[in-house]
Amino acid sequence: MKKVKKTKVKVAKKKEKEVSALLPAHIIPNRYKIVLRPDLEKCVFDAEENIYLKITKPSKRVELHSLDLNIKSAEFVFGKKSVKANKISYDTKRETVILDFEKAVSGKTELAIKFCGPISNKMCGFYRSNYSVNGEEKILATTQFESTDARRAFVCVDEPAAKAIFDITLIVPADKTVISNTHILDVAEHEGGYKVVKFAPTPKMSTYLVAFIVGDFEYVEKKNDDGVLVRVFVTPGKKKQAGFALDVACKCLSFYNKYFKIKYPLAVLDMIAIPDFAAGAMENWGAVTYRETALLVDPEHSAAAARQRVAIVVAHELAHQWFGNLTTMEWWTHLWLNEGFATWIEYLAVDHIFPEWDMWTQFAYADYGRALDLDSLKTTHPIEVKVKHSHEINQIFDAVSYSKGASVIRMLADYLGEKDFRQGLYLYLTKHKYANASTEDLWRAFEKASGKPVGKIMKCWTSQLGYPLLAVSENKGKLVVGQKRFYSSGLEAEANKKSKDTWKIPVGFNSSAISGRKYIVLDKKTGVLPLKYPVNGWINANVNRSGFYRVGYSGKMIEDIKPAIVSKKIGAIDRLGILNDTFSLFRSGLIDGATAMGLLGSYKNETDYTVWCDLATWLDNMDNILWGEKSYEQYKKFAASLFDGIVAKVGWSKKDTDTHSDSLMRGLILVQAGKYGNKEVIEKAQLLFADYVKNGKHLDPDIRAAVYSLVAQNGGEDEYAKLMKLYDEATLQEERNRLASALCRFKQSSLIDKALRFILSDKVRNQDKPIVIAAVAANNFGHDATWKFLKDNWGDFFQRYKDGHHLLGRIISSVVNDFKTEKMAQDVEKFFSKNKAHGAERAIDQALELIRARAFWFKHAEKSVANFLKEFCK
Repeated sequence: MKKVKKTKVKVAKKKEKEVSALLPAHIIPNRYKIVLRPDLEKCVFDAEENIYLKITKPSKRVELHSLDLNIKSAEFVFGKKSVKANKISYDTKRETVILDFEKAVSGKTELAIKFCGPISNKMCGFYRSNYSVNGEEKILATTQFESTDARRAFVCVDEPAAKAIFDITLIVPADKTVISNTHILDVAEHEGGYKVVKFAPTPKMSTYLVAFIVGDFEYVEKKNDDGVLVRVFVTPGKKKQAGFALDVACKCLSFYNKYFKIKYPLAVLDMIAIPDFAAGAMENWGAVTYRETALLVDPEHSAAAARQRVAIVVAHELAHQWFGNLTTMEWWTHLWLNEGFATWIEYLAVDHIFPEWDMWTQFAYADYGRALDLDSLKTTHPIEVKVKHSHEINQIFDAVSYSKGASVIRMLADYLGEKDFRQGLYLYLTKHKYANASTEDLWRAFEKASGKPVGKIMKCWTSQLGYPLLAVSENKGKLVVGQKRFYSSGLEAEANKKSKDTWKIPVGFNSSAISGRKYIVLDKKTGVLPLKYPVNGWINANVNRSGFYRVGYSGKMIEDIKPAIVSKKIGAIDRLGILNDTFSLFRSGLIDGATAMGLLGSYKNETDYTVWCDLATWLDNMDNILWGEKSYEQYKKFAASLFDGIVAKVGWSKKDTDTHSDSLMRGLILVQAGKYGNKEVIEKAQLLFADYVKNGKHLDPDIRAAVYSLVAQNGGEDEYAKLMKLYDEATLQEERNRLASALCRFKQSSLIDKALRFILSDKVRNQDKPIVIAAVAANNFGHDATWKFLKDNWGDFFQRYKDGHHLLGRIISSVVNDFKTEKMAQDVEKFFSKNKAHGAERAIDQALELIRARAFWFKHAEKSVANFLKEFCK
């Protein structure tokens, strides 16, 4: 028995070690010298590499990361002598190559390796991207190494803590442009019409930040206020679309130099638009790569929303040059240090450059709200989550790491104040520059700067699942607040009965009876707000949505706050917060439908774009659960009534007085009003479309998506053909995305089938297929057909995206996003129990939970909402 028990322990340890894929700690790289020769016609490359290692324990075996590479030879070099590996083998599970030598080696050594590999079409590693210029097909080669795909391009220790210096040299055709992390040191002629391009050594950095790009490029450039040369590279013919990003990047660099009090350490910052790109962008140090829609803005055809997206993405990636590149998380468990911080400060930077854009209210909807939704699931994960293998790492590039991380940073910044917060960042970055750090290192820096117990306050926010609901109630004239974990579905209510989780919550509150904001730190299950009740007005227990929690008020308190919503005596961000919390509590079964639906009337005269975004989202959610039910037509009348006033205000044409938010709101309001049956809006959209197609009359980019969508929703074969023709002729990727989405909005089953076949055609890039299939699935008439389509073509999708990291999970989530019955949940569960979805396991679990949560919501809401609508329609 003892022997069996001992064996079990050993097997468990061995399995854990194998899954982790971490390399032995005694092999430490200091420098890589890499020479690559890509062949863009054959889509392969040859390479020679010298790795300067420190081996702290005598070893006959060297194990390094390598995936899809063919190692031709490997040898230790000692001056003029060398010792070749007598055996080269591969461990595909660990994604490594194992080099065996006859004698043990230790100390400082040089390992020389020759190898070759494919330039794949997988949008990861060293891969190719196709595009056309004047009808001629072209190809470029680029890299995407985060999180663990540098090993697809060169042999390495592919872990963020294994920082080293990189000397990159590429041998390419003489007419090609070559870009890497640093500036070019030397260009020499080479035989056969080739050239040898040698780049300056990089700073000490992680493998996932290495980049090299080869192709035909044009660029625009200028120096920022600090003398850094900033360049934007585009494929031929797109230079006019690069100016906006160039301007934003120059301003961002200057802002970050001052904010961090640390100068950007490189002489050049390059930003490159890549036609095929799995993510939005990648922060490679000094050579940031982007999807075209995240970098390019056409002066005539881009919408205000596109300009804002470009500004946000550029600000995010440039923040990483400090927070992520200069100071890097020690392991992917601390991914949120990179992504959460960059997501927070992107808003700070864009708000500085464009103060009229009202970015922080948008943050409350776009990131804070997104994080609250995902983190309210039972299947969420902590901000700090233990990850071992690469497919686990890729699954945490989600709203918890990015948006919850950003929300927690914002909460802390608000609590500490700007002076102490910035000083803490400075201490953190200077202490750990060109090195690695953990979450605890950041907390220690803030503690030193502020004198406050940051580690004790913040530990629960990064290590615990979920977040709290603050229930506010009156007891003998006192305002009592209680905390418990919030779940989006009442299905999980039982879990709270046994839960002992508490958070240390900085509660920022105010009311109609006090000026300014006050704070308490709630660190127990219950506490008291220092306010007398009743206050003859309203109470707000999360001012500016600065705390990462939801608030539940009594019905009386909700009634008390309605006049302040109508009169706008409370700010837009708090009007949004009250709406969002109320409907979230309705969805979870904690309040009834009449209370939630009754609140909407207070927003009929709303003027803020972001509040309308949230209101439209909840209306869409209700539309989904009521679709096909007896009360659906009554619901459409109710929803349409909310837009009657605002439609006349926004109109169809730009005004001289329009703000950025007005431009964003016009398209949102028009498409929503048309969706719920506003005939005047639909007819106007059809007229504008006809004038645009027949006569070439300019169609404002800010309303194009709305016009295309409404024409499709109310059109047939003729409109489908016209939209497809526009799609085929469009060269701007932003415009192609608008048109592709519209092609998915038709009601006829035959046109839905056409749209689904369109997805798998060569007309849609692999990067965009997930976007298009999500659009068909979001169409009420396309739910079932899209799910069947995905099942029928699962093998194709799996092969395309199994190495595409997050894309496979996103496809699954979007296709089943509107399912709302237990039968549907069982169908999804059954399918994926029999079909591979490696790397998307978390996405499937979350999708199943969301389907069952919607089923619960419908059951809970059906009667109360039907009664409310019946009264409304009398």
